[in-house]
Amino acid sequence: MSTRLLATLLCIVTAWGCNDSSPNNPAAVTQATLTGRWTGDLIVQGVTGRMTWTLSQTGTSVTGPVTIGLPNGVVLLNGTLSGTLTGTSLDYTIAVAASGVPDQPACTGQLGGTMTVTTGTVSTMTGPIAVRSTNCSIQFPTSNFTLTKQSGIGS
Repeated sequence: MSTRLLATLLCIVTAWGCNDSSPNNPAAVTQATLTGRWTGDLIVQGVTGRMTWTLSQTGTSVTGPVTIGLPNGVVLLNGTLSGTLTGTSLDYTIAVAASGVPDQPACTGQLGGTMTVTTGTVSTMTGPIAVRSTNCSIQFPTSNFTLTKQSGIGS
């Protein structure tokens, strides 16, 4: 067999053996998309408020404004969420700056937890929220809550 024919066969066999469409390759892991508006009820000092997260996601980094308000429109808390999404787990911190709690302008602190994300026809996030640090007099016990992704513009 000539050297040229042997080299050609070797190239063909090598290219065939390295085919990327091999069924042995694991399927790509799909990352959840959290960009959009998420809402859910949360009880604060015995009062049910509506928590809203308006999130933007770049890769695994998730950020956005957070509000907790009453049905009559009174805002209880404004904060900024930053988090990291790993698979279906969102580890988050909500920073509350001065004036973030309108009736206590000097109040600052951080809330946080780890949410479990479930995507589908109705996408949800469920998990705890707890005070990580604060100088506020507001009682905010650790509790679990669920947020539901809202459909429509920006979701």
